[in-house]
Amino acid sequence: MKLKLIVLLLCAHFGLVAQIDYDIYPEVSSTFLINDVHIQKSPTDSFGLGDILIEEGYITQVSRNINPPAEAFVIEGDSAYVYPAFISALSHTGIPKKEERGERPTVKFRGHPPNGVVGITPEVKASDEVSASDESISKMKAQGFAAAHIVPRGKMLPGQGSVMLLDGESNEEMLFADDLSMYFQLEGTRGFYPTTVIGVMAKWRDLYGQANFLSKHQAAARSSTTAARAKSDQSLEALIPVTKGQQTVYMKAEKAKDIHKAIALQKEMGYKLVLVEVKQAAPALEKIKAGNIPVLISADLPKEAKDEGKAEGKGKKGMKKDKGVKDKMKAKADDAKPMKKADKDKKKKEDSPEVKAMKARKKASYEEYVGQAATLEKEGVAFAFSFLDSKPGDLKKSLERMMKAGLSKEAALAALTTNPAKILGIDSKVGTIARGKLANLFLSDAPYFDKESNIKYLFVEGNMSEFEIKPKKKKGEKGSDDFRKSLVGKWQYDVETPMGAFDGIVTVTGDEELEIEVVGNDEPTEVMEARNIDVGDQTLSFVISINVNGTSVPATMSLDYDEDTFSGTVEMEGMGSMPISGSKVPE
Repeated sequence: MKLKLIVLLLCAHFGLVAQIDYDIYPEVSSTFLINDVHIQKSPTDSFGLGDILIEEGYITQVSRNINPPAEAFVIEGDSAYVYPAFISALSHTGIPKKEERGERPTVKFRGHPPNGVVGITPEVKASDEVSASDESISKMKAQGFAAAHIVPRGKMLPGQGSVMLLDGESNEEMLFADDLSMYFQLEGTRGFYPTTVIGVMAKWRDLYGQANFLSKHQAAARSSTTAARAKSDQSLEALIPVTKGQQTVYMKAEKAKDIHKAIALQKEMGYKLVLVEVKQAAPALEKIKAGNIPVLISADLPKEAKDEGKAEGKGKKGMKKDKGVKDKMKAKADDAKPMKKADKDKKKKEDSPEVKAMKARKKASYEEYVGQAATLEKEGVAFAFSFLDSKPGDLKKSLERMMKAGLSKEAALAALTTNPAKILGIDSKVGTIARGKLANLFLSDAPYFDKESNIKYLFVEGNMSEFEIKPKKKKGEKGSDDFRKSLVGKWQYDVETPMGAFDGIVTVTGDEELEIEVVGNDEPTEVMEARNIDVGDQTLSFVISINVNGTSVPATMSLDYDEDTFSGTVEMEGMGSMPISGSKVPE
Protein backbone atom coordinates (compact mmCIF):
# COMPACT_ATOMS: atom_id res chain seq x y z
CA MET A 1 0.00 0.00 0.00
CA LYS A 2 2.93 2.37 0.73
CA LEU A 3 4.38 1.66 -2.69
CA LYS A 4 1.04 2.41 -4.32
CA LEU A 5 0.88 5.77 -2.46
CA ILE A 6 4.39 6.68 -3.68
CA VAL A 7 3.38 5.90 -7.26
CA LEU A 8 0.30 8.14 -6.94
CA LEU A 9 2.37 11.00 -5.49
CA LEU A 10 4.90 10.75 -8.33
CA CYS A 11 2.07 10.81 -10.86
CA ALA A 12 0.63 13.90 -9.21
CA HIS A 13 4.05 15.60 -9.27
CA PHE A 14 4.41 15.05 -13.03
CA GLY A 15 0.80 15.99 -13.81
CA LEU A 16 -0.38 12.48 -14.62
CA VAL A 17 -3.18 12.12 -12.06
CA ALA A 18 -5.86 12.98 -14.62
CA GLN A 19 -4.98 9.82 -16.53
CA ILE A 20 -5.65 7.49 -13.57
CA ASP A 21 -9.00 5.77 -13.09
CA TYR A 22 -9.14 5.36 -9.31
CA ASP A 23 -11.96 2.78 -9.49
CA ILE A 24 -9.95 0.29 -11.53
CA TYR A 25 -6.41 1.16 -10.52
CA PRO A 26 -4.77 -2.18 -9.70
CA GLU A 27 -2.88 -3.09 -6.56
CA VAL A 28 0.84 -2.61 -7.07
CA SER A 29 1.68 -6.09 -5.78
CA SER A 30 -0.17 -9.34 -6.39
CA THR A 31 2.30 -11.23 -4.20
CA PHE A 32 1.31 -12.26 -0.67
CA LEU A 33 3.15 -14.20 1.99
CA ILE A 34 0.89 -15.69 4.66
CA ASN A 35 3.22 -16.29 7.56
CA ASP A 36 3.05 -18.63 10.54
CA VAL A 37 -0.31 -20.40 10.08
CA HIS A 38 -1.74 -23.88 10.60
CA ILE A 39 -2.34 -25.18 7.07
CA GLN A 40 -5.12 -27.66 6.28
CA LYS A 41 -4.09 -28.58 2.73
CA SER A 42 -7.05 -30.93 2.19
CA PRO A 43 -9.73 -32.60 4.32
CA THR A 44 -7.27 -35.30 5.40
CA ASP A 45 -3.87 -33.59 4.99
CA SER A 46 -2.78 -31.20 7.72
CA PHE A 47 0.56 -29.60 6.94
CA GLY A 48 1.01 -28.12 10.38
CA LEU A 49 2.54 -24.72 11.04
CA GLY A 50 3.99 -23.09 7.92
CA ASP A 51 3.88 -20.33 5.30
CA ILE A 52 2.05 -19.88 1.97
CA LEU A 53 3.34 -17.79 -0.93
CA ILE A 54 0.82 -16.44 -3.45
CA GLU A 55 1.96 -14.95 -6.76
CA GLU A 56 -0.22 -13.77 -9.68
CA GLY A 57 -3.28 -15.52 -8.29
CA TYR A 58 -1.62 -18.93 -7.77
CA ILE A 59 -0.08 -20.74 -4.83
CA THR A 60 3.61 -21.03 -5.61
CA GLN A 61 4.98 -22.36 -2.29
CA VAL A 62 3.68 -24.17 0.79
CA SER A 63 6.58 -24.57 3.13
CA ARG A 64 8.21 -23.50 6.38
CA ASN A 65 10.25 -20.33 6.79
CA ILE A 66 9.68 -18.92 3.28
CA ASN A 67 11.76 -15.82 2.57
CA PRO A 68 9.29 -13.23 1.26
CA PRO A 69 10.07 -11.60 -2.11
CA ALA A 70 10.78 -7.88 -1.90
CA GLU A 71 7.40 -6.97 -3.43
CA ALA A 72 5.37 -9.30 -1.17
CA PHE A 73 2.66 -8.07 1.17
CA VAL A 74 3.21 -10.07 4.38
CA ILE A 75 0.24 -11.24 6.44
CA GLU A 76 1.26 -12.24 9.94
CA GLY A 77 -0.92 -15.26 10.62
CA ASP A 78 -0.19 -15.46 14.34
CA SER A 79 -0.99 -19.19 14.34
CA ALA A 80 -4.31 -18.71 12.55
CA TYR A 81 -5.81 -21.61 10.57
CA VAL A 82 -5.87 -21.75 6.76
CA TYR A 83 -8.30 -23.88 4.77
CA PRO A 84 -9.04 -24.34 1.06
CA ALA A 85 -11.84 -21.93 0.20
CA PHE A 86 -15.27 -23.52 -0.09
CA ILE A 87 -17.01 -24.34 -3.36
CA SER A 88 -20.77 -24.12 -3.73
CA ALA A 89 -21.67 -27.15 -5.85
CA LEU A 90 -24.99 -25.56 -6.91
CA SER A 91 -26.75 -22.29 -6.15
CA HIS A 92 -28.39 -19.19 -7.61
CA THR A 93 -25.67 -16.97 -6.12
CA GLY A 94 -25.48 -13.62 -7.87
CA ILE A 95 -28.72 -14.07 -9.84
CA PRO A 96 -31.43 -11.66 -8.69
CA LYS A 97 -34.90 -13.09 -8.09
CA LYS A 98 -37.27 -12.69 -11.02
CA GLU A 99 -40.54 -10.83 -10.72
CA GLU A 100 -43.07 -13.49 -11.73
CA ARG A 101 -46.30 -11.79 -10.79
CA GLY A 102 -48.44 -10.02 -13.34
CA GLU A 103 -50.88 -10.88 -16.08
CA ARG A 104 -50.80 -14.42 -17.43
CA PRO A 105 -49.46 -14.47 -21.00
CA THR A 106 -51.94 -14.95 -23.81
CA VAL A 107 -51.37 -18.33 -25.46
CA LYS A 108 -53.38 -19.65 -28.40
CA PHE A 109 -52.97 -23.33 -27.52
CA ARG A 110 -52.51 -24.04 -23.79
CA GLY A 111 -51.44 -27.59 -24.62
CA HIS A 112 -48.60 -26.30 -26.80
CA PRO A 113 -47.34 -23.00 -25.32
CA PRO A 114 -44.08 -21.28 -26.32
CA ASN A 115 -41.08 -22.69 -24.45
CA GLY A 116 -40.39 -19.46 -22.58
CA VAL A 117 -43.90 -19.40 -21.08
CA VAL A 118 -43.37 -22.73 -19.32
CA GLY A 119 -39.76 -22.19 -18.28
CA ILE A 120 -38.05 -24.20 -21.03
CA THR A 121 -34.98 -22.05 -21.70
CA PRO A 122 -31.97 -24.39 -22.04
CA GLU A 123 -30.19 -21.77 -24.15
CA VAL A 124 -29.93 -19.37 -21.16
CA LYS A 125 -26.50 -19.25 -19.50
CA ALA A 126 -26.00 -18.47 -15.82
CA SER A 127 -22.85 -16.52 -16.69
CA ASP A 128 -25.05 -13.99 -18.52
CA GLU A 129 -27.55 -13.76 -15.65
CA VAL A 130 -25.13 -13.11 -12.76
CA SER A 131 -24.87 -9.61 -11.35
CA ALA A 132 -21.38 -9.03 -9.97
CA SER A 133 -22.76 -6.54 -7.41
CA ASP A 134 -25.52 -8.80 -6.05
CA GLU A 135 -25.34 -8.97 -2.24
CA SER A 136 -25.62 -12.77 -2.24
CA ILE A 137 -22.03 -12.91 -3.54
CA SER A 138 -20.63 -10.98 -0.59
CA LYS A 139 -22.65 -13.14 1.82
CA MET A 140 -21.16 -16.31 0.32
CA LYS A 141 -17.64 -14.86 0.51
CA ALA A 142 -18.11 -13.99 4.18
CA GLN A 143 -18.70 -17.70 4.86
CA GLY A 144 -15.50 -18.80 3.10
CA PHE A 145 -16.73 -19.46 -0.46
CA ALA A 146 -14.47 -18.52 -3.37
CA ALA A 147 -16.24 -20.35 -6.22
CA ALA A 148 -19.80 -21.34 -7.05
CA HIS A 149 -21.51 -23.48 -9.64
CA ILE A 150 -24.40 -21.16 -10.50
CA VAL A 151 -27.56 -22.12 -12.39
CA PRO A 152 -30.33 -19.83 -13.70
CA ARG A 153 -33.61 -19.39 -11.86
CA GLY A 154 -36.78 -20.69 -13.48
CA LYS A 155 -39.11 -23.64 -13.77
CA MET A 156 -38.72 -26.85 -15.77
CA LEU A 157 -35.51 -26.20 -17.70
CA PRO A 158 -33.98 -22.88 -16.52
CA GLY A 159 -30.71 -23.21 -18.48
CA GLN A 160 -27.00 -23.91 -18.30
CA GLY A 161 -24.77 -23.69 -15.23
CA SER A 162 -21.45 -21.88 -14.99
CA VAL A 163 -18.67 -21.95 -12.41
CA MET A 164 -17.92 -18.41 -11.27
CA LEU A 165 -15.15 -17.14 -9.03
CA LEU A 166 -16.75 -14.87 -6.43
CA ASP A 167 -14.56 -11.85 -7.04
CA GLY A 168 -14.57 -9.36 -9.89
CA GLU A 169 -16.22 -6.29 -11.31
CA SER A 170 -18.02 -8.08 -14.14
CA ASN A 171 -19.32 -11.44 -15.32
CA GLU A 172 -16.35 -11.79 -17.64
CA GLU A 173 -13.89 -11.38 -14.77
CA MET A 174 -15.74 -13.90 -12.61
CA LEU A 175 -16.30 -16.61 -15.22
CA PHE A 176 -14.21 -19.74 -14.64
CA ALA A 177 -16.03 -22.50 -16.58
CA ASP A 178 -19.02 -22.01 -18.88
CA ASP A 179 -21.68 -24.38 -20.30
CA LEU A 180 -20.83 -26.82 -17.52
CA SER A 181 -24.29 -28.25 -16.81
CA MET A 182 -27.95 -28.30 -17.79
CA TYR A 183 -30.29 -27.61 -14.86
CA PHE A 184 -33.59 -29.54 -14.85
CA GLN A 185 -36.52 -29.54 -12.40
CA LEU A 186 -39.73 -31.57 -12.18
CA GLU A 187 -41.66 -28.31 -12.00
CA GLY A 188 -44.55 -27.52 -14.31
CA THR A 189 -46.44 -24.30 -14.97
CA ARG A 190 -49.96 -23.78 -13.71
CA GLY A 191 -52.42 -23.36 -16.56
CA PHE A 192 -50.13 -24.55 -19.35
CA TYR A 193 -48.69 -27.88 -20.49
CA PRO A 194 -46.65 -29.35 -18.88
CA THR A 195 -48.36 -28.80 -15.53
CA THR A 196 -47.93 -32.10 -13.70
CA VAL A 197 -44.78 -34.06 -12.89
CA ILE A 198 -45.80 -36.75 -15.40
CA GLY A 199 -46.28 -34.02 -18.00
CA VAL A 200 -42.83 -32.58 -17.28
CA MET A 201 -41.24 -36.02 -17.66
CA ALA A 202 -43.05 -36.54 -20.99
CA LYS A 203 -41.97 -33.11 -22.22
CA TRP A 204 -38.37 -33.84 -21.22
CA ARG A 205 -38.41 -37.09 -23.22
CA ASP A 206 -39.84 -35.22 -26.20
CA LEU A 207 -37.24 -32.43 -26.04
CA TYR A 208 -34.39 -34.91 -25.64
CA GLY A 209 -35.60 -36.97 -28.59
CA GLN A 210 -36.01 -33.90 -30.80
CA ALA A 211 -32.53 -32.64 -29.86
CA ASN A 212 -31.03 -36.05 -30.65
CA PHE A 213 -32.81 -36.12 -34.04
CA LEU A 214 -31.73 -32.55 -34.83
CA SER A 215 -28.11 -33.45 -34.04
CA LYS A 216 -28.22 -36.38 -36.48
CA HIS A 217 -29.96 -34.25 -39.11
CA GLN A 218 -27.29 -31.55 -38.83
CA ALA A 219 -24.53 -34.16 -39.18
CA ALA A 220 -26.21 -35.61 -42.27
CA ALA A 221 -26.64 -32.15 -43.81
CA ARG A 222 -22.97 -31.37 -43.28
CA SER A 223 -21.79 -34.59 -44.93
CA SER A 224 -24.16 -34.51 -47.89
CA THR A 225 -24.78 -32.05 -50.69
CA THR A 226 -28.35 -33.26 -51.26
CA ALA A 227 -29.69 -33.51 -47.69
CA ALA A 228 -32.22 -30.87 -46.63
CA ARG A 229 -30.91 -28.08 -44.45
CA ALA A 230 -31.59 -28.59 -40.73
CA LYS A 231 -33.78 -25.81 -39.33
CA SER A 232 -32.36 -23.81 -36.46
CA ASP A 233 -33.91 -24.16 -32.99
CA GLN A 234 -31.89 -22.57 -30.17
CA SER A 235 -33.59 -24.58 -27.40
CA LEU A 236 -32.99 -27.94 -29.08
CA GLU A 237 -29.47 -26.98 -30.15
CA ALA A 238 -28.67 -26.11 -26.53
CA LEU A 239 -29.65 -29.67 -25.54
CA ILE A 240 -27.46 -31.42 -28.12
CA PRO A 241 -24.37 -31.50 -25.80
CA VAL A 242 -26.55 -33.37 -23.26
CA THR A 243 -27.50 -36.01 -25.86
CA LYS A 244 -23.83 -36.46 -26.77
CA GLY A 245 -22.71 -36.89 -23.15
CA GLN A 246 -20.74 -33.64 -23.27
CA GLN A 247 -22.88 -31.84 -20.68
CA THR A 248 -24.22 -33.22 -17.39
CA VAL A 249 -27.83 -32.85 -16.29
CA TYR A 250 -28.11 -31.49 -12.76
CA MET A 251 -31.61 -32.52 -11.71
CA LYS A 252 -33.41 -31.28 -8.63
CA ALA A 253 -34.69 -34.29 -6.69
CA GLU A 254 -35.57 -33.47 -3.09
CA LYS A 255 -37.60 -36.53 -2.12
CA ALA A 256 -37.00 -40.24 -2.64
CA LYS A 257 -39.78 -40.49 -5.23
CA ASP A 258 -38.13 -37.68 -7.24
CA ILE A 259 -34.78 -39.50 -7.05
CA HIS A 260 -36.35 -42.68 -8.41
CA LYS A 261 -37.91 -40.73 -11.29
CA ALA A 262 -34.61 -38.97 -12.03
CA ILE A 263 -32.66 -42.24 -12.15
CA ALA A 264 -35.33 -43.90 -14.32
CA LEU A 265 -35.15 -41.04 -16.86
CA GLN A 266 -31.36 -41.16 -16.89
CA LYS A 267 -31.32 -44.92 -17.50
CA GLU A 268 -33.87 -44.56 -20.28
CA MET A 269 -32.00 -41.85 -22.18
CA GLY A 270 -28.40 -42.37 -21.13
CA TYR A 271 -27.18 -38.87 -20.26
CA LYS A 272 -24.86 -37.98 -17.38
CA LEU A 273 -26.72 -37.13 -14.15
CA VAL A 274 -26.11 -35.38 -10.84
CA LEU A 275 -28.88 -35.37 -8.22
CA VAL A 276 -29.21 -31.99 -6.51
CA GLU A 277 -30.92 -30.43 -3.48
CA VAL A 278 -31.48 -33.94 -2.13
CA LYS A 279 -33.29 -34.11 1.21
CA GLN A 280 -34.29 -37.78 1.35
CA ALA A 281 -31.43 -39.90 0.02
CA ALA A 282 -31.69 -42.96 2.30
CA PRO A 283 -34.70 -44.71 0.66
CA ALA A 284 -33.01 -44.48 -2.77
CA LEU A 285 -29.48 -45.21 -1.59
CA GLU A 286 -29.08 -48.56 -3.35
CA LYS A 287 -30.04 -47.10 -6.73
CA ILE A 288 -27.71 -44.14 -6.19
CA LYS A 289 -24.82 -46.46 -5.41
CA ALA A 290 -25.63 -48.85 -8.27
CA GLY A 291 -25.62 -45.99 -10.77
CA ASN A 292 -22.56 -44.31 -9.21
CA ILE A 293 -24.51 -41.05 -9.35
CA PRO A 294 -23.05 -37.96 -7.67
CA VAL A 295 -25.27 -36.42 -4.99
CA LEU A 296 -25.59 -32.82 -3.85
CA ILE A 297 -27.55 -32.75 -0.60
CA SER A 298 -29.42 -29.65 0.50
CA ALA A 299 -27.60 -27.44 2.99
CA ASP A 300 -31.03 -26.30 4.20
CA LEU A 301 -32.08 -28.20 7.32
CA PRO A 302 -35.49 -28.17 9.03
CA LYS A 303 -35.79 -26.34 12.33
CA GLU A 304 -34.55 -28.33 15.28
CA ALA A 305 -37.19 -30.41 17.01
CA LYS A 306 -37.81 -29.09 20.53
CA ASP A 307 -39.39 -30.86 23.48
CA GLU A 308 -43.01 -29.87 23.91
CA GLY A 309 -43.47 -27.65 26.90
CA LYS A 310 -39.96 -26.17 26.86
CA ALA A 311 -40.91 -23.63 24.27
CA GLU A 312 -44.05 -22.69 26.17
CA GLY A 313 -42.63 -22.10 29.66
CA LYS A 314 -39.64 -19.85 30.25
CA GLY A 315 -39.34 -20.30 34.01
CA LYS A 316 -39.44 -17.67 36.73
CA LYS A 317 -36.33 -15.90 35.55
CA GLY A 318 -37.72 -15.47 32.06
CA MET A 319 -41.07 -14.21 33.37
CA LYS A 320 -39.44 -11.37 35.23
CA LYS A 321 -37.90 -10.09 32.02
CA ASP A 322 -41.16 -10.03 30.02
CA LYS A 323 -43.29 -7.05 30.99
CA GLY A 324 -46.89 -7.95 31.72
CA VAL A 325 -46.37 -11.68 31.31
CA LYS A 326 -48.13 -12.47 34.61
CA ASP A 327 -51.24 -10.58 33.50
CA LYS A 328 -51.20 -12.43 30.20
CA MET A 329 -50.90 -15.79 31.92
CA LYS A 330 -53.74 -14.94 34.31
CA ALA A 331 -55.96 -13.88 31.43
CA LYS A 332 -55.07 -17.06 29.60
CA ALA A 333 -55.91 -19.12 32.68
CA ASP A 334 -59.28 -17.30 33.05
CA ASP A 335 -60.11 -17.97 29.41
CA ALA A 336 -59.26 -21.62 29.86
CA LYS A 337 -61.54 -22.27 32.88
CA PRO A 338 -64.77 -22.98 30.96
CA MET A 339 -62.87 -25.16 28.47
CA LYS A 340 -61.64 -27.87 30.81
CA LYS A 341 -63.57 -30.57 28.97
CA ALA A 342 -62.16 -29.41 25.64
CA ASP A 343 -58.67 -29.53 27.09
CA LYS A 344 -59.25 -33.07 28.30
CA ASP A 345 -60.53 -34.09 24.87
CA LYS A 346 -57.49 -32.50 23.25
CA LYS A 347 -55.10 -34.29 25.61
CA LYS A 348 -56.93 -37.56 24.99
CA LYS A 349 -56.54 -37.06 21.26
CA GLU A 350 -52.81 -36.25 21.64
CA ASP A 351 -52.34 -39.45 23.65
CA SER A 352 -54.08 -41.57 21.02
CA PRO A 353 -52.05 -44.25 19.19
CA GLU A 354 -52.63 -42.49 15.86
CA VAL A 355 -51.20 -39.16 17.05
CA LYS A 356 -48.28 -40.86 18.78
CA ALA A 357 -47.52 -42.81 15.60
CA MET A 358 -47.67 -39.60 13.57
CA LYS A 359 -45.25 -37.86 15.96
CA ALA A 360 -42.90 -40.85 15.80
CA ARG A 361 -42.92 -40.74 11.98
CA LYS A 362 -42.26 -37.02 12.04
CA LYS A 363 -39.33 -37.47 14.43
CA ALA A 364 -37.89 -40.33 12.35
CA SER A 365 -38.19 -38.23 9.18
CA TYR A 366 -36.39 -35.33 10.87
CA GLU A 367 -33.57 -37.56 12.12
CA GLU A 368 -33.19 -39.18 8.69
CA TYR A 369 -32.99 -35.76 7.00
CA VAL A 370 -30.39 -34.34 9.39
CA GLY A 371 -28.47 -37.63 9.39
CA GLN A 372 -28.41 -38.24 5.62
CA ALA A 373 -24.90 -36.75 5.28
CA ALA A 374 -23.58 -39.21 7.89
CA THR A 375 -25.44 -42.05 6.14
CA LEU A 376 -23.85 -41.18 2.79
CA GLU A 377 -20.41 -41.03 4.40
CA LYS A 378 -20.94 -44.42 6.04
CA GLU A 379 -22.06 -45.93 2.71
CA GLY A 380 -19.03 -44.51 0.89
CA VAL A 381 -21.00 -42.10 -1.31
CA ALA A 382 -19.05 -38.90 -2.00
CA PHE A 383 -21.38 -35.93 -1.77
CA ALA A 384 -21.32 -32.14 -1.81
CA PHE A 385 -23.81 -29.42 -0.86
CA SER A 386 -26.28 -27.42 -2.91
CA PHE A 387 -27.50 -24.04 -1.71
CA LEU A 388 -30.67 -23.35 -3.67
CA ASP A 389 -32.86 -22.67 -0.62
CA SER A 390 -30.40 -22.16 2.25
CA LYS A 391 -28.77 -19.05 3.66
CA PRO A 392 -24.94 -19.01 3.70
CA GLY A 393 -25.02 -17.75 7.27
CA ASP A 394 -26.78 -20.94 8.40
CA LEU A 395 -24.09 -23.27 7.03
CA LYS A 396 -21.99 -23.61 10.15
CA LYS A 397 -24.95 -24.33 12.42
CA SER A 398 -26.23 -26.88 9.91
CA LEU A 399 -22.83 -28.59 9.84
CA GLU A 400 -22.84 -28.74 13.64
CA ARG A 401 -26.17 -30.56 13.57
CA MET A 402 -24.98 -32.94 10.84
CA MET A 403 -21.84 -33.76 12.81
CA LYS A 404 -23.92 -34.29 15.93
CA ALA A 405 -25.84 -36.85 13.85
CA GLY A 406 -22.61 -38.68 12.97
CA LEU A 407 -20.92 -36.80 10.10
CA SER A 408 -17.13 -36.55 10.49
CA LYS A 409 -15.25 -33.25 10.19
CA GLU A 410 -13.20 -34.69 7.33
CA ALA A 411 -16.32 -35.59 5.33
CA ALA A 412 -17.90 -32.20 6.06
CA LEU A 413 -14.80 -30.41 4.80
CA ALA A 414 -14.60 -32.68 1.74
CA ALA A 415 -18.23 -31.86 0.90
CA LEU A 416 -17.25 -28.19 0.71
CA THR A 417 -13.91 -28.52 -1.10
CA THR A 418 -12.57 -31.64 -2.82
CA ASN A 419 -15.89 -33.35 -3.58
CA PRO A 420 -17.54 -30.41 -5.40
CA ALA A 421 -14.28 -29.78 -7.25
CA LYS A 422 -14.25 -33.40 -8.53
CA ILE A 423 -17.96 -33.46 -9.36
CA LEU A 424 -17.62 -30.21 -11.32
CA GLY A 425 -14.42 -31.39 -13.01
CA ILE A 426 -12.30 -28.48 -11.75
CA ASP A 427 -10.21 -30.33 -9.13
CA SER A 428 -6.95 -29.73 -11.06
CA LYS A 429 -7.24 -26.03 -10.20
CA VAL A 430 -9.20 -25.72 -6.93
CA GLY A 431 -10.27 -27.65 -3.84
CA THR A 432 -6.95 -28.05 -2.03
CA ILE A 433 -3.99 -25.92 -0.95
CA ALA A 434 -1.09 -26.98 -3.15
CA ARG A 435 1.55 -25.53 -5.41
CA GLY A 436 0.10 -24.67 -8.82
CA LYS A 437 -3.49 -24.41 -7.57
CA LEU A 438 -5.50 -21.20 -7.64
CA ALA A 439 -5.01 -19.13 -4.51
CA ASN A 440 -8.53 -19.79 -3.19
CA LEU A 441 -8.26 -20.06 0.59
CA PHE A 442 -9.37 -18.47 3.84
CA LEU A 443 -7.86 -17.68 7.24
CA SER A 444 -9.80 -18.45 10.41
CA ASP A 445 -8.83 -17.21 13.89
CA ALA A 446 -9.48 -20.73 15.27
CA PRO A 447 -10.16 -24.19 13.81
CA TYR A 448 -13.13 -23.68 11.46
CA PHE A 449 -15.44 -26.13 13.20
CA ASP A 450 -14.96 -24.45 16.59
CA LYS A 451 -18.22 -22.77 17.49
CA GLU A 452 -16.67 -19.34 18.07
CA SER A 453 -14.25 -19.28 15.11
CA ASN A 454 -14.30 -16.37 12.65
CA ILE A 455 -13.08 -15.97 9.07
CA LYS A 456 -10.60 -13.07 8.91
CA TYR A 457 -9.37 -13.16 5.30
CA LEU A 458 -10.55 -14.76 2.07
CA PHE A 459 -8.45 -15.10 -1.08
CA VAL A 460 -10.16 -15.59 -4.44
CA GLU A 461 -7.64 -16.17 -7.22
CA GLY A 462 -5.14 -14.27 -5.09
CA ASN A 463 -7.43 -11.28 -4.46
CA MET A 464 -7.79 -10.65 -0.73
CA SER A 465 -10.91 -9.65 1.18
CA GLU A 466 -10.77 -8.82 4.89
CA PHE A 467 -13.76 -9.24 7.20
CA GLU A 468 -14.58 -7.35 10.37
CA ILE A 469 -14.99 -9.67 13.32
CA LYS A 470 -17.83 -8.39 15.46
CA PRO A 471 -18.02 -9.51 19.09
CA LYS A 472 -20.81 -12.05 19.50
CA LYS A 473 -23.56 -11.20 21.95
CA LYS A 474 -25.08 -13.79 24.22
CA LYS A 475 -28.77 -14.38 24.47
CA GLY A 476 -30.42 -12.17 27.04
CA GLU A 477 -27.72 -9.50 26.81
CA LYS A 478 -28.03 -6.06 25.25
CA GLY A 479 -27.90 -7.57 21.77
CA SER A 480 -31.41 -8.95 22.23
CA ASP A 481 -32.74 -5.47 22.99
CA ASP A 482 -30.88 -4.07 19.99
CA PHE A 483 -32.40 -6.74 17.75
CA ARG A 484 -35.90 -6.03 19.09
CA LYS A 485 -35.44 -2.32 18.27
CA SER A 486 -34.10 -3.12 14.81
CA LEU A 487 -37.36 -4.92 13.99
CA VAL A 488 -39.39 -1.71 14.26
CA GLY A 489 -40.34 -0.45 10.81
CA LYS A 490 -41.81 -1.74 7.58
CA TRP A 491 -40.66 -4.98 5.95
CA GLN A 492 -41.49 -6.10 2.43
CA TYR A 493 -42.12 -9.84 2.06
CA ASP A 494 -42.54 -12.43 -0.73
CA VAL A 495 -44.04 -15.86 -0.08
CA GLU A 496 -44.31 -18.83 -2.44
CA THR A 497 -47.55 -20.83 -2.11
CA PRO A 498 -49.20 -23.65 -4.07
CA MET A 499 -51.55 -20.94 -5.39
CA GLY A 500 -48.71 -18.75 -6.63
CA ALA A 501 -46.45 -15.98 -5.32
CA PHE A 502 -47.78 -13.28 -2.98
CA ASP A 503 -46.19 -10.21 -1.44
CA GLY A 504 -47.01 -7.47 1.03
CA ILE A 505 -45.83 -5.45 4.01
CA VAL A 506 -45.17 -6.40 7.64
CA THR A 507 -45.30 -3.36 9.95
CA VAL A 508 -43.64 -3.65 13.37
CA THR A 509 -44.24 -1.01 16.05
CA GLY A 510 -43.68 -0.69 19.79
CA ASP A 511 -40.73 -1.06 22.14
CA GLU A 512 -40.69 -3.78 24.78
CA GLU A 513 -44.12 -5.00 23.63
CA LEU A 514 -44.08 -5.28 19.85
CA GLU A 515 -47.19 -4.96 17.73
CA ILE A 516 -47.25 -6.43 14.24
CA GLU A 517 -49.62 -5.91 11.33
CA VAL A 518 -49.50 -7.76 8.00
CA VAL A 519 -51.07 -6.46 4.80
CA GLY A 520 -51.01 -8.34 1.50
CA ASN A 521 -50.68 -6.31 -1.68
CA ASP A 522 -53.52 -8.33 -3.21
CA GLU A 523 -55.87 -7.23 -0.37
CA PRO A 524 -54.51 -3.82 0.78
CA THR A 525 -57.58 -3.04 2.92
CA GLU A 526 -57.38 -6.25 4.95
CA VAL A 527 -55.10 -5.82 7.99
CA MET A 528 -54.02 -9.00 9.80
CA GLU A 529 -52.93 -8.44 13.40
CA ALA A 530 -50.29 -10.75 14.86
CA ARG A 531 -50.56 -12.69 18.10
CA ASN A 532 -48.26 -15.05 20.03
CA ILE A 533 -45.30 -12.81 19.14
CA ASP A 534 -41.98 -14.33 20.18
CA VAL A 535 -38.64 -12.54 19.72
CA GLY A 536 -35.53 -14.73 19.96
CA ASP A 537 -31.86 -14.36 19.09
CA GLN A 538 -32.14 -12.95 15.54
CA THR A 539 -35.50 -14.71 15.13
CA LEU A 540 -39.12 -13.62 15.17
CA SER A 541 -42.26 -15.74 15.11
CA PHE A 542 -45.94 -14.87 15.30
CA VAL A 543 -49.37 -16.07 14.21
CA ILE A 544 -51.86 -14.31 11.95
CA SER A 545 -55.29 -15.36 10.69
CA ILE A 546 -55.70 -15.47 6.91
CA ASN A 547 -59.06 -15.38 5.18
CA VAL A 548 -59.25 -18.36 2.80
CA ASN A 549 -62.57 -18.54 0.94
CA GLY A 550 -64.41 -17.05 3.90
CA THR A 551 -62.68 -19.26 6.49
CA SER A 552 -60.15 -17.88 8.98
CA VAL A 553 -57.03 -20.06 8.84
CA PRO A 554 -54.13 -19.57 11.31
CA ALA A 555 -50.69 -19.10 9.76
CA THR A 556 -47.47 -19.29 11.76
CA MET A 557 -44.62 -17.14 10.45
CA SER A 558 -41.10 -18.15 11.58
CA LEU A 559 -38.45 -15.68 10.43
CA ASP A 560 -34.64 -15.63 10.68
CA TYR A 561 -32.99 -12.22 10.33
CA ASP A 562 -29.66 -11.22 8.80
CA GLU A 563 -29.38 -7.46 9.33
CA ASP A 564 -31.92 -5.89 6.92
CA THR A 565 -33.12 -9.13 5.32
CA PHE A 566 -35.01 -12.17 6.54
CA SER A 567 -36.07 -15.60 5.37
CA GLY A 568 -38.13 -18.36 6.90
CA THR A 569 -41.37 -20.26 6.57
CA VAL A 570 -45.12 -19.79 6.75
CA GLU A 571 -47.01 -22.82 8.02
CA MET A 572 -50.73 -23.23 7.34
CA GLU A 573 -52.95 -26.19 8.06
CA GLY A 574 -53.57 -28.12 4.86
CA MET A 575 -50.86 -26.28 2.92
CA GLY A 576 -47.73 -27.28 4.82
CA SER A 577 -44.63 -25.10 5.04
CA MET A 578 -44.03 -22.37 2.45
CA PRO A 579 -40.84 -20.29 1.98
CA ILE A 580 -40.91 -16.58 2.76
CA SER A 581 -38.24 -13.90 2.42
CA GLY A 582 -38.05 -10.14 2.58
CA SER A 583 -36.14 -6.99 3.40
CA LYS A 584 -36.57 -3.79 5.37
CA VAL A 585 -38.18 -0.88 3.57
CA PRO A 586 -35.90 2.21 3.74
CA GLU A 587 -37.42 5.05 5.74
